[in-house]
Amino acid sequence: MKKELFTIKGLKTWSTYDGGGYQFTLYYDGKKFANVQNDGNGGWVEVNCDKEEDQKRFDSFIDGLPKWKSSIDGSDMNMTADIFMDELVNEYEMTKKLAKAKKKGVTFRLLTDGKNMFRTLNVLDLTKAKAYLDQHFPNNYTLI
Repeated sequence: MKKELFTIKGLKTWSTYDGGGYQFTLYYDGKKFANVQNDGNGGWVEVNCDKEEDQKRFDSFIDGLPKWKSSIDGSDMNMTADIFMDELVNEYEMTKKLAKAKKKGVTFRLLTDGKNMFRTLNVLDLTKAKAYLDQHFPNNYTLI
C-alpha cells in the first residue's frame, strides 16, 4: 500500500470540548476502502474497513510506516492510525484551501515559511505577481 493512493471523500468536521472530530469515507486507489470516524472526545480514530483482509492490510501498512517525530518533545514515536488519519485530513483541508486561494490570486511561499503556510497576492496576472515578488522578496519565494 502507498500513502499517496489514499483519498478522502465526504469529510465532515465539528468542534468539541477536546478539539474537534471528523468523519469521512476513505478510498484506496479509487475504490471505497473504509469509513473513518474520530468523535473528537479523546478516543481513538475508528477505521472500519468493509473487508476483514483490508483491515489486516491497513494495520500492517500503519505498522510499516516510518517513525513520527513528536512536536511536543521531538521524540520518535510509532506511527498510529490516529496520526495517519490526522495527516490525511490536514493535507485534504490544505489542498482545498490552496485551491480556493488560487482562484483569488497567485499563491506563493517565502523560503522561511513553514510547509503548511502559503500567501496569496490578489492578482491573477503571473507577470505582475512575479515582478512584485522579485522587487519585495528577491530570491526568497517560490510559487505554488
